[in-house]
Amino acid sequence: MVFRDLKRAPRPRLTIRKTGILDLPAELLVQIFANDLSTLDIPRLRLSNSVFTPVCTSWLAEHLTRLYIHPNAVSMKHVLDICAHPLFAAEVQEIVLLGDVRWTDIDRKTRKQMTGEEWRSGKLRPWPLVFPAGHLEEDRARSAAAEASAVVPVFGEAYAPLIQALEKLPKLRMISHADSGLGPGWNQTKRDAIRTFAMRQSEGPVELENKTKSKPNTRIRTRADAEILVGLLSCPALPVLTELLLKNGLPTSAGQLQMLSTTERLANLETIELHSDSFWAPSTNRHTLGHHLLVNATRLQHLKLVYNLNTYIKDARRDDSFAALLHTNSGDMIHWPALKSFVVLSPQLVILHRYTHPNIGTVLHSSRPLCHSLDIAGFISAHAGTLERVELRNSLFCTAREMPVACLYEGVKALNGCERLREVTWTVSEFEHHEECKDKRRRYTGFGGCVRRLDCGIYYRDVVSDRIEGAGDVEQAAQTLGVDLDEEGRFWDFGVAVQIGP
Repeated sequence: MVFRDLKRAPRPRLTIRKTGILDLPAELLVQIFANDLSTLDIPRLRLSNSVFTPVCTSWLAEHLTRLYIHPNAVSMKHVLDICAHPLFAAEVQEIVLLGDVRWTDIDRKTRKQMTGEEWRSGKLRPWPLVFPAGHLEEDRARSAAAEASAVVPVFGEAYAPLIQALEKLPKLRMISHADSGLGPGWNQTKRDAIRTFAMRQSEGPVELENKTKSKPNTRIRTRADAEILVGLLSCPALPVLTELLLKNGLPTSAGQLQMLSTTERLANLETIELHSDSFWAPSTNRHTLGHHLLVNATRLQHLKLVYNLNTYIKDARRDDSFAALLHTNSGDMIHWPALKSFVVLSPQLVILHRYTHPNIGTVLHSSRPLCHSLDIAGFISAHAGTLERVELRNSLFCTAREMPVACLYEGVKALNGCERLREVTWTVSEFEHHEECKDKRRRYTGFGGCVRRLDCGIYYRDVVSDRIEGAGDVEQAAQTLGVDLDEEGRFWDFGVAVQIGP
């Protein structure tokens, strides 16, 4: 009889293979990355393991369709590398020019170093004369050499490497300009770095020791953002650009405007979105640039005008620049034969209320809409056969002969005449009197002592003829058209009064 030592006998071990993340199929990896990781984490994960490289590369190429361009040498090098990548370049649809053009952010020291033309334009010119390929000092030396030559190279010649790189983007259709990132995209630059680079690039020449000597007539050794934008829009080597987005105003000059007004490629623009942090005052560079863009975009289908918040607007005045933007020099209104959507976004204004609140730091949100000088009924009637979507947010309109409420009636009537209209929104925020205008029964007794306060129940005031339209006029118009306030009692949507469809 044989006995076995069970304690010492070898026991069979089952080999259990655990499934890790590296064993998952690509479809599951894409879902995990999309749900649990941010866009900034994907490039880092792509470099952590060779298994993740193809999955992350495909994900990035599919989701990052925006390419940011800044005039510093590092950003330009990244642009060349991304455009040379076969997968990344194949999906890029939009290029965004980054630049800080607001002169109010420039400190006093930098203002003293700006040249006369820069000061008159009120903007910085951050782009070097030649393609930035090295450090700032090296680029300045190359720009000075180009300036010393008989002929300063034009944008197409000086920035040939950039244009050749952008030619490799087959799906490129949109160009934008912004002072910061518009969302996920390749080659983003921090906002502080954009501002710092612009101020360093625009430093003036060194002062002469002998102040009695006359200063040499030096030209600006940098290019403005508008010059680069116009150069890319009019470049025949690039794919046809059909969309344009300007998040802020751009400096320009007469020569650039002449080139802008004669280029035929602007007719290919189908979508234009213009933002302004102040009114498009006529005869200014900002207004002139926007006007030329709209006049030459003869195939325009979608127009969006956005007014950003202005804290200095406190009275019920009308904006005459709106009419100037949409009219030709002869006074005729611009007409686009294929216009499908028209959007105007006006923000709620912020007012410092000093009458009922003694505390100067108290800020109340005013809901008074902006009043634009434009024949809205005439504009809609001229495009009645093509308009499919109209969105007017917190906006009123007036003409030289008609007050805002009369234009409101005529605008609703014109919208009812649109043949293809499918969506319409026209909000007018409710703006009431002060609490001191109410009687003991909490009813409004009229303007009374507040008649001279433009921030009290007044939607519009014509300074010339002293005509006033108050809250009661708008309320009566809403009642006549059968329009009620929204659930929170903030605004009327006069689009409800428009009959859509058969």
